[in-house]
Amino acid sequence: MSNLSVTQNPEIRYQPLLFDVPTDLERLMDIPFVSPALMIPWREIFGDIEAQYYWKLYEKLRHEQSKQRDRVDGPNSEQLTWELPNEASDGEPILIPSKAGRKPHPFFPMFRAFLLAPLLKIEMNVESVYLQVSSNRLFFEVCGFEKLPSKRSFERFDQIMTENGLLEKARQRMVQINIDLGILPEEDTVCVDTTHVEAEATLGKTTKACDHTHPCDCPEVPTDDNVGLIRKSTSVSYVGHKTSLLSGAKGQVPLSRVVVPGNKPDMKTLGETLEIFKQEYPKVARSIDKVLADGIYQNQDNQKICREVLDAKLYAPINARNRKKQKVEARGIDHIDQRGVPHCISGHPMIYLGQDKQKEQYIWGCPVHHPQAKDDSLCCECPMHELCCGQAEHGRVFRVDQQQTPQIDPEMPQHSQTFKKTYMQRTGIERVIGNLKEGFSLRRVHKRGKKAAEAHADRCILSMHIMVYTNYAELGKLYRGWSRKKAG
Repeated sequence: MSNLSVTQNPEIRYQPLLFDVPTDLERLMDIPFVSPALMIPWREIFGDIEAQYYWKLYEKLRHEQSKQRDRVDGPNSEQLTWELPNEASDGEPILIPSKAGRKPHPFFPMFRAFLLAPLLKIEMNVESVYLQVSSNRLFFEVCGFEKLPSKRSFERFDQIMTENGLLEKARQRMVQINIDLGILPEEDTVCVDTTHVEAEATLGKTTKACDHTHPCDCPEVPTDDNVGLIRKSTSVSYVGHKTSLLSGAKGQVPLSRVVVPGNKPDMKTLGETLEIFKQEYPKVARSIDKVLADGIYQNQDNQKICREVLDAKLYAPINARNRKKQKVEARGIDHIDQRGVPHCISGHPMIYLGQDKQKEQYIWGCPVHHPQAKDDSLCCECPMHELCCGQAEHGRVFRVDQQQTPQIDPEMPQHSQTFKKTYMQRTGIERVIGNLKEGFSLRRVHKRGKKAAEAHADRCILSMHIMVYTNYAELGKLYRGWSRKKAG
């Protein structure tokens, strides 16, 4: 892959073309799916994925033909080569004996169709992709089709790519290329968060895994082995999967993903997410020293996981759940709230000034009078000031033992300016999730099972990286949107 390059030179824009599109390309380049279809060197990047697909297709067809032969002629019937007619699109495939099997439909037109269909703002499933290819002539031509495959061919393509992890391999390949080409910036910080993906499944429903046509004692299995009940509020709940995403803090493009049952707690997904990221991109993982995550991740177990897996520090805000405010018997101090912040008798939260590591204490200052923490919008009545601060010029300074507020991380206190400045980068993962759901159809998966949910996430991330590559080639800078942005 080292000979790949990204350039803005319009003279080489159409060099990667693997097919001819009889249309005015310049006039159509503003259509979102046209640019990536024509500018990505598909065969150079995904040539080995194509070879693996054809081999798996051959194995699948041989298996289908063997089952059909046993059903028709019995297990000892003569060995024949079979072909699948194109018109067999619905129901049971019609298999006929032949000395020379029919050539399979080309890989790349279907591959492009599934990856570029989200740019048409449609739900990502076989039905929608097939309808777009069959009804949208420009999409048909730009994807590189010479004739329309049957719907059954689309279903088989999606099944092979899903069951054999080929979309996962393609996603890793495209991400690595964007890293190697410098499209994604070098990172020392990553962000982690989860999002829910709705599933087409019934919670608790089971079926038999066998294909016996007669009554049998085979055990029943869940129709979807990875769904859980997701409660968004007291009145909103649905069945779905949970996807844990990891992105660079600067690049704000998803790099890795883990799919778990929808009801698995967020805090228990961090270890697997970091492990997968380290396996997929070991060179990038070695440069990471900070992991930014939501407050639900803040616990000792996750701090330990970050150190052991990436040798990095977890930056997560205080998880105030199940914490109660503490009454304090100290001059001028009313209580310490759930986040470990002291409040003075005037009702003002005090400002974090630093910590005394030798004495293991946090130091808090007056928000009205201290020069490092002064807030001009606050005032303190003279009686209160005298009672609390003793009329000290810089106001009250209060020390709290670290053991008294264990919710604060002593290695990187969440109330410090250093933590706040670093943690501001975490909002990038929210934009990543928004882009994937709104622009690349991550919101809902239409097939059942963990493999299908993983393949769906891989396809969405892969489509996003294809757009990142294309936009960089045209603009010369990182642009993460799903629509084409004009230079300048």
